[in-house]
Amino acid sequence: MPSVGDQLRTAREEQGKSLEDIGGELKIRTNHVLALEEGDFDKFDAPVFVRGFVRSYCRILKIDSAPVVVQLNHELGGTDALASDPALSPGKKGFVYQLTLFLTRVNWSIWLPLIVLILIASTVLLVVDAKNDQREALRSGDWVNDLPAAEYKPSRGMLELKINDLPPAPVKPSATNSPSVKP
Repeated sequence: MPSVGDQLRTAREEQGKSLEDIGGELKIRTNHVLALEEGDFDKFDAPVFVRGFVRSYCRILKIDSAPVVVQLNHELGGTDALASDPALSPGKKGFVYQLTLFLTRVNWSIWLPLIVLILIASTVLLVVDAKNDQREALRSGDWVNDLPAAEYKPSRGMLELKINDLPPAPVKPSATNSPSVKP
């Protein structure tokens, strides 16, 4: 029995279609169509893509896809890269994976407002507690003992006025608008 790629190639050639025609209808590159016909399935990421492209290829060529897909499954089992589906195979699940899985399952419409409310309440309590501590310290007077000793020494130059330093007595200005009297 011919391989899947041979069956697809002969059906395509019988209908007179080119690789570019099939690639355009499948919306994949021509080298991927050629890889399907040559049985080079390692160019694809997962067997699900190969199966989907082969089914679509059969639909375009108007041939029954069921026997082709059965044979394709046998051929895919012999391909090392596509023997198991990596998305379904169990892998090592680390802390980040577990954390993201947990965070996606959390009902955020309930938890987010609750978290915000808790943060606001704790901030208010911390501020009120700090203000109460300040008031208590002011009432007890302990802060006075913590002040450094200070001395007040007034500047003597400011307290003593010297007579010589005073400006001369102001001169009375002459009146400019006074009427002049002529005898």
